[in-house]
Amino acid sequence: MEDKKQRWRKRIRVLYQLAAAFCLFMVFPGTWKSMENHGLLQMKTEQGRETKIDPKCGTLCTKKSNALDGVPLFAEAGSTLQTGLIPEGKCCQLLGEVKVKGKKWMKVSYCGITGWLMKKRVNYLSQNACYIVPGTIVYMNSITEKGIVGYKEPLASSEIVKNHILYGEEFSIKELKNGWGKTEKDGRVFWISMFHMGSYPTKYWKVQTLSRAGEINLRQGAGEHEKALCKIPENTKLVITQFQSGWGKVNYEGLEGWVMLHYLTPIAEETFD
Repeated sequence: MEDKKQRWRKRIRVLYQLAAAFCLFMVFPGTWKSMENHGLLQMKTEQGRETKIDPKCGTLCTKKSNALDGVPLFAEAGSTLQTGLIPEGKCCQLLGEVKVKGKKWMKVSYCGITGWLMKKRVNYLSQNACYIVPGTIVYMNSITEKGIVGYKEPLASSEIVKNHILYGEEFSIKELKNGWGKTEKDGRVFWISMFHMGSYPTKYWKVQTLSRAGEINLRQGAGEHEKALCKIPENTKLVITQFQSGWGKVNYEGLEGWVMLHYLTPIAEETFD
């Protein structure tokens, strides 16, 4: 008799639990939505997702855009608080990726600067580590009459050590720090801003001028005053066989000549066909 009563008590408890669960189901969705709308769950959700990042080895290239003067960098994936800029058309180390609210974010490092970029702002370049590291040869790739300068410390407010660094001048990077590169030339040690530096990460490139001209010159030699052999249109993919001072040697429609890398963007080998 006692066993029968206990069985009935257990059944009643189960019924109460089912009824409570049903009521919670009816009320909780609205409560959850309200909390989400007020941002009360956002931090917990994003932090939870970040712990699942799967670090990867490889290199990404930031996309070029007429609408941007650098790709926005964020401290956290999904954040709206911008912490800086990564130069366009440059190679970054891929550290990981995560999806926040349906959008993919990539954690990257560029010359000592680490943060998050929206996936739509980068292209996959290579599984290999072909981003800038100490020992990499870089060149000044900003076109300006006065050039840029080298500083004693990795600060634009420090003493100027070298003036008039013009397009194509090459340097070997010894150390990277917060977007600056330490180098030595002509017996002088100084820091240069890596925002203005390009590298030679791959032999596969694409013409991307982002200009109304929509084409570049194929020149006889590696210099702006060299004879122009022909025009190469926008989005043409090229294989570079030799690099020199910000220029690349190519063969285009049977003509061998040089193109200015400022107007090209490195691409993945897989996209070359």
